[in-house]
Amino acid sequence: MPKTSMVILTAVFACVIPGGQEALTMDLNQFKWKNRLLFIFSPQDSDAIFRALQLEISSHQSNVSERDLVVFQILETGPSCMGANQISPQTAAEIRDKFAAPIGRFTCVLVGKDGGIKLRRSAQIELKDIFDLIDAMPMRQEEIRQKGQKGES
Repeated sequence: MPKTSMVILTAVFACVIPGGQEALTMDLNQFKWKNRLLFIFSPQDSDAIFRALQLEISSHQSNVSERDLVVFQILETGPSCMGANQISPQTAAEIRDKFAAPIGRFTCVLVGKDGGIKLRRSAQIELKDIFDLIDAMPMRQEEIRQKGQKGES
């Protein structure tokens, strides 16, 4: 099967995990030029730094959406998610490997719409700092200008 077909199949099909919940598998290139990606790696969902950032994200969902930000929660124990969608353990492991996120530590990685890593942090970070970084990016500045020209708020 040609490589392109395999990539498409990987992006489209979901695999079933124990408990009857569907878990997504994906090719991260599907987000290029459309979304910014925030990967939050944590040993578990009870990690204090992880929980603090998750709380901020859930409290500022409209700001997350406005910046075309897709949030991934990649956990060592427990289900990993892309937004509200669970992803397969295999996909989570592949994402962890791709970004060389160390086991046993919180790590946050921001990927721009161009696919480049814009931020890597292994310590607590506030969502405001992530938003400020995104808002300073030339592509985001252009999005803000275009939105202003259209008269959107």
